[in-house]
Amino acid sequence: MDHVKLENETVLMRPLEARDSSAIQDLAAAPEIAANTFVPHPYPPEAASEFIQKGQESWRSGEAYVFGIIDKSSQRFAGCMGIHPAPEHNRAEVGYWIGLPFWGRGLATAALRLLLQFGFETLKLNRVEAGHFDYNPASGRVMQKAGMRREGLRRQYVLHHEEYKDLVWYAIVREDYEALPSAKRKETAED
Repeated sequence: MDHVKLENETVLMRPLEARDSSAIQDLAAAPEIAANTFVPHPYPPEAASEFIQKGQESWRSGEAYVFGIIDKSSQRFAGCMGIHPAPEHNRAEVGYWIGLPFWGRGLATAALRLLLQFGFETLKLNRVEAGHFDYNPASGRVMQKAGMRREGLRRQYVLHHEEYKDLVWYAIVREDYEALPSAKRKETAED
């Protein structure tokens, strides 16, 4: 599955490229990104290049599809979003981060809607799920706006910065996705 491009009026999503390295390095270095994700802090000098290379390898193997998110209004790299299929269960997990200069502008919601479309219509999944730290409700609002439903709290589910943290879990299944109003699920996606 080469040259996949997902696009709506807000964002363009495409596979990661070597040219994204400096933008990822700059954006991912913010401590707020590490506080809400598993991105390391301080962000090591070669981490962006390694992340891109691993993303490209995962794409080729079908293990994961990691997209760079481009803010269409500024044409700048804004963050990353990936979908990690579990084909034996016909489901996938989503993860994402948006750089601080782009927070509060609806980019994550626009990108997640495109990624859900990719998951259900291209990958033919039955379920897509994601979680966020309980102290990051903004991420939950992104998931809700994209049509995902809160399923519950996973207590002390992950070890993050040497501390066990709770995750709030969301999911959407195919029948829920298909019942969404077209404005929430139909965007432009090209292969």
